[in-house]
Amino acid sequence: MPKLLILLCFYSALALAEPLKLVTGSDYAPFTDPSLPDGGLATALVKKVMAEASQPYHLEWRPWANGYSATQKGFYIATFPYISTPERRKFFDYSDPLFVLEMRVFAMPGSTLDGAQPETLVGKRYCHPVGWGFIRPIEAMINKGQLRPIRPYDMSTCIRLLAQGKADFIITDQIQGQETIAHLNNLPSIPVPSGGVIEKSTLHLITPKNNPQAKQFLIRFNKALQTLRDQQ
Repeated sequence: MPKLLILLCFYSALALAEPLKLVTGSDYAPFTDPSLPDGGLATALVKKVMAEASQPYHLEWRPWANGYSATQKGFYIATFPYISTPERRKFFDYSDPLFVLEMRVFAMPGSTLDGAQPETLVGKRYCHPVGWGFIRPIEAMINKGQLRPIRPYDMSTCIRLLAQGKADFIITDQIQGQETIAHLNNLPSIPVPSGGVIEKSTLHLITPKNNPQAKQFLIRFNKALQTLRDQQ
């Protein structure tokens, strides 16, 4: 083997032996939040994968948009959990799926809004946190000017605006939405799932395309993830 290739392999292995910096966000129960056991389901799974891969790491919590931007700039080797969007795939590689989500409209009780029938959403006030990806049907409606977006910084604020009558609907995974609502106090009314499933999505760990070390890390991450799945 050429000496240069041997050195590259050596330094690559050495880099992966050092603690890698990961980042995630809060207020995304049951998947990520520092107040949840093990930081939430996604955080717990990523921790198990890193242990299976024998990879030291350091996990930080930052606002979603902030952590995403910092990862893209190279401050972190990966962030999670994210759904796939065409815009994100320009800059990031995706791990194998961590979880499968069923995206639903949440509205007030008695609402006739139905994500499975997008025409019922036209002209409505849609609350969507900054840093969260749009699912394809909703992104298409926004591009056509068919929705009135409201962009706070977290889902808890969206739910409060919805409960206060300042927004008409949100869209999130049914489990995530119900978990977040259950942890909020003093809501004047309780939002509920309305209509059918608008889209099934998957959550992933993502790594920046412009980081060569991240590509090798993602291979190891996916291998360790599959090993854990095979053990179930």
